[in-house]
Amino acid sequence: MSKRFNTLILVAMLMVAPSLVFAATVNQFAVGKVITTEANTVTVPLTITNDDNLTAIDIPLKFSEGVTLKEVTFEGTRTEYFDLKIANINNKEHSVIIGLLPQITATPKPDLMAGTGPVANLVFEVEDPTVKEITLETFETTNPGHFLAFVYHDFDENGVPHSRLEQVDFEKQSFPITASKGDAEDNMPVTFGLSQNYPNPFNPTTNISFDVPVASHVELSIFNVLGQKVETLVDQELEAGTHQVEWDASRYSSGIYFYRISADNFTETKKMAFVK
Repeated sequence: MSKRFNTLILVAMLMVAPSLVFAATVNQFAVGKVITTEANTVTVPLTITNDDNLTAIDIPLKFSEGVTLKEVTFEGTRTEYFDLKIANINNKEHSVIIGLLPQITATPKPDLMAGTGPVANLVFEVEDPTVKEITLETFETTNPGHFLAFVYHDFDENGVPHSRLEQVDFEKQSFPITASKGDAEDNMPVTFGLSQNYPNPFNPTTNISFDVPVASHVELSIFNVLGQKVETLVDQELEAGTHQVEWDASRYSSGIYFYRISADNFTETKKMAFVK
């Protein structure tokens, strides 16, 4: 199945790419809001931002241990109408390679219009009750090659078609699994924790979640790349529990920002990207 899948993706890429041109554009790959259900099922939406009509998407990902990837779904996403929607799941290697292509038949279909939104959903089953988060990171393969990439269908000044291949960056990220069943006391966090914001990258708002195991004075602040504090989101006493705040960055410029939580003797900082 793996060899057949790799061959399909390679052939599909060649079908839309008479010649490949590598170029740098504004593209983003991110994870949306993670949803946990009572059946120990966690759904992780994969979202993209493409700055032009998109012809193909290659998404190889590694995920952390303690969970099983049951399926990859495309219902309700921007790629639901695509001809090619393949997900090669390998739970032994904790990996999945997703290949997406709008058209592989003779029936004309439009490319994916420029925009932002989900393209697939990873549906995990949590096997280990001690697992509190899922980690995702991209990886690369050879022969044939897979890496996180967008392919755009362009024409040169003479009307000759070619495809522009854009490799997309995605830093390793961890996302909390929020318990959704049992007594409230059982679901209470036992340690301080700061989650990765979602969505990330974002425009212009993003959500930041954090865990407080005991009533504490909590400060949550935003810093720019120069280390200057630009905003304080929380500076108050909070009850124990999982809290979430929204940051609206519309009055700031695009770029990398950091958010830091301080509570008792706990301090943690994470990075996020604001893209207008």
